[in-house]
Amino acid sequence: MSRLQAENIGSLFVYMAVLPTATENGKMEDGKDRSEVLVPFSPGESLRVYRLQGKGLALDLERGLTQPNMPLREAWLAFLTQQAMGRATYVLYDAQYGEAFIQVQYRQHQAAADVAYVAPSLASHHHADSAWSRLLDGVSVELAARGVQRLFASLPEVGPEKEIFQQSGFAVYACEDIFRLAHPPANPVANAMPDLRPQRTEDWPALQKLCIAITPQRVRQIEGGTAVAPAGGKNHLGYVMPGASAKDPLLGKGAGGDDLAAALYLRIGRQAHWLRFFVHPDARSIAGALVAWALATLSGQPPRPVYCNVRQYEAGLRDALQTAGFELDHTRTLMVKQTAAWAKVPIQELVPALKGSAEPVFHSSSQPSAISRQQSVMKADN
Repeated sequence: MSRLQAENIGSLFVYMAVLPTATENGKMEDGKDRSEVLVPFSPGESLRVYRLQGKGLALDLERGLTQPNMPLREAWLAFLTQQAMGRATYVLYDAQYGEAFIQVQYRQHQAAADVAYVAPSLASHHHADSAWSRLLDGVSVELAARGVQRLFASLPEVGPEKEIFQQSGFAVYACEDIFRLAHPPANPVANAMPDLRPQRTEDWPALQKLCIAITPQRVRQIEGGTAVAPAGGKNHLGYVMPGASAKDPLLGKGAGGDDLAAALYLRIGRQAHWLRFFVHPDARSIAGALVAWALATLSGQPPRPVYCNVRQYEAGLRDALQTAGFELDHTRTLMVKQTAAWAKVPIQELVPALKGSAEPVFHSSSQPSAISRQQSVMKADN
């Protein structure tokens, strides 16, 4: 299968080897009944995922609103590519509460992942809350076993979903507003922005510096770096504007060397389009011009709703979006869970003088082991 063929199917990681596998008599290799455990996707789980895929909740809002949700297709892609792309899928069997599954997206170059899709939704099944708790606890242990230290989720600010995640050890660290432009202008008027150019690979250090100038230190520490997804392909475009040291980059004063005044990302989707802006605090005057330029760029695409997410510590963008006709759609809560924790375990007796001593020891989560063993040495933040 070529990469292009794989991308046409979707993208999804699947864990294949850590959890116990089922035998022909319906028991797992460790003797447990299938209805008691979380299992990675395999061809035998296709019918269950198919039945549930239209009843779930997409937490990856950018992808969920811009592209059709096809969890089964993505699960098969991961199975065929042997985890070379995409998301991880786990299926829960529960004789009392029914079936459920969860999908997780790895973050590039980080020991972190995002909860991307959970099914069934709380509104579609009266026992879904119990299934969600088991899914979240189980996948946290599994991610910790694979070296993932942080699990993120984006949830509605108000609703039962947030409470279930908090009960499973997730904590709020930031919020963001989702703006929506239902009917983009057919012929938007935008000023020329000659300094705005396509993003290049060598811009990455400057992008990191821009994010540091915008993002509070506490959020940077939690997210472990910059929250910028690299642009790539014809449907995910990235642009940067040099000159963060200039008070008004539109006047072309003093391009700031390696500094950036702003960065802009456009995701062109089959159902909607998505915008993401990063504007330096000293260059807020260009926010309106950036929004107008982005809408003018999208005018060549089929007319579809346009979304834009703005974190609540990013000043200057809300007024620019509302001036362009965007309306506040809803607010999201950003949550995180530490999947690995320190544990006190007696040190192996080396000499009599050390007998009874104990030190805090971090157990490497990169060593493969079953969930039952991991639970004895890893602690989820509940």
